[in-house]
Amino acid sequence: MSDVWRELPLFGRARVDESGVRSGWDDDLAAVREAARAALEAHPDAAAADAFEAALPAPRLRRDGTPKPVRLAELDRAVYAYLDLCARIGAEPAVPARAGGAVALGRAASAPTEIRAVIAGHSIRATDADWTFGRGPVLEDTAAALLDFLGGRSLRAPHPPA
Repeated sequence: MSDVWRELPLFGRARVDESGVRSGWDDDLAAVREAARAALEAHPDAAAADAFEAALPAPRLRRDGTPKPVRLAELDRAVYAYLDLCARIGAEPAVPARAGGAVALGRAASAPTEIRAVIAGHSIRATDADWTFGRGPVLEDTAAALLDFLGGRSLRAPHPPA
């Protein structure tokens, strides 16, 4: 009976070194910037590059001048700026998986009633990225299409797998 605590969700995990875990979404914002750089390399457009940079959130600084961790809202802005960039230059979006999944989950949690009604009781899966969230029958689409729908930018709802 002394090992019952191991079955509890918060206590059953083996201990691991978590010293490398950082707060914030800094690495994911960097991945979005890299995806934008790659898209612009394939489809050069100086005006689109400037528009992308202008849409990104300004870094927030602490009193000592060091940057604060990137918040999910800032990552959200960057992901949608990247989608706008891809639409503007005609590039196929390659949303970084972790960034896209985090933003999609955040958008799903705060979506208007109409969008939540579509996704309620379903698992949402990106067909081109390694993320899924929710419970129930699967609705899927590309990460970019899911983000557009969850962000209220598209009426194209996710669909059951073929």
